[in-house]
Amino acid sequence: MNPGKPSIAEIVRDEIMRRPFVRECMRLGIVNYSALARILVADAGLDASIPAVKMALIRLGEELRDERSLLEERVRSVVGNSIIELQSDVSVITVSKEHLVRAVKDLLEIMSKSRFFQLTQARDTFTIVIASEDEAKVLGLVKEVVGILRDQTALTVISPEDIIETPGVVVFMTSALAANGINITQVISCHKDTIFVIDREEAPRAYQVLERIIRGMR
Repeated sequence: MNPGKPSIAEIVRDEIMRRPFVRECMRLGIVNYSALARILVADAGLDASIPAVKMALIRLGEELRDERSLLEERVRSVVGNSIIELQSDVSVITVSKEHLVRAVKDLLEIMSKSRFFQLTQARDTFTIVIASEDEAKVLGLVKEVVGILRDQTALTVISPEDIIETPGVVVFMTSALAANGINITQVISCHKDTIFVIDREEAPRAYQVLERIIRGMR
């Protein structure tokens, strides 16, 4: 074997890692490896026989299933030990970064007294999620408002510290909400807290979905 040339197993792994949907099917064990090997040889132009590629796929599938089992156990532990808090009647205000920076001191004063306040920074804007009764105070500080969403609810999932080093927890929860047709206005992560901002009308159903999966993993 040429020491500078990647092995068939390495090439197959790279090809599968570029195909997330195929990778997930392999993790679930629902792939026809013979058919997949033929596709890879044809589409990726692999310089290998179909049986050799199939064998590499089978071995990779076993590794992925083992990884999935370990990851699922970690996600189950984090989600099962989480709790939910709900804050109704919040507004989402997006403002120009330039204008808000000038009012930071006054904004901090509002933050210290508001029952709910979250601030996130993008490249050109800040987004403030704030208790609706304090919305006017923020609007009085800034001249350029990019957008406002009212009648929102913030669902805060408070998890153990393991969430920081456990991949897949947030996507698990967002997938559960999406599968139930619930739109997420904002997702905010802050240390152990994951905050989902959702339209008020959908909030009760969103709470039920999250509570159900948390209880189901205990």
